[in-house]
Amino acid sequence: MKTLLVFSLLLQATSGRIYEKCELAQILKEKGLDGYHRHTLANWVCMVDMESGFNTKLTRHYRYHGTITSTNYGIFQINNKEWCDDGTPSFTYNLCQIDCRRLLDDDINDDIECVKLVVVTQLEMDIWI
Repeated sequence: MKTLLVFSLLLQATSGRIYEKCELAQILKEKGLDGYHRHTLANWVCMVDMESGFNTKLTRHYRYHGTITSTNYGIFQINNKEWCDDGTPSFTYNLCQIDCRRLLDDDINDDIECVKLVVVTQLEMDIWI
């Protein structure tokens, strides 16, 4: 039985950095994401556009019956259940070994390293679909 998750967007009170498309594409290319694990630069830019609108401070909470069950963080919308630790008392793997708050700052270098791990170990880019 599939669990229906209802999500809500929560934008942080302070505005995060919102990258321009071409600026982000250049950074992702420099960091080796063009062709990384068979995904084009266009795939990455499109995913970021759809997931966060290029906003480094975006958080998205997923709820079940009014209770937050998980949260996605940052420009790549990386989930706290498996990839980062946000200090909630729920079970988490923290596979990227990173505090989720670091995914909300303007420095996306650690976000890029984490998203590389997500793509290699999960369902490719299908995890964001």
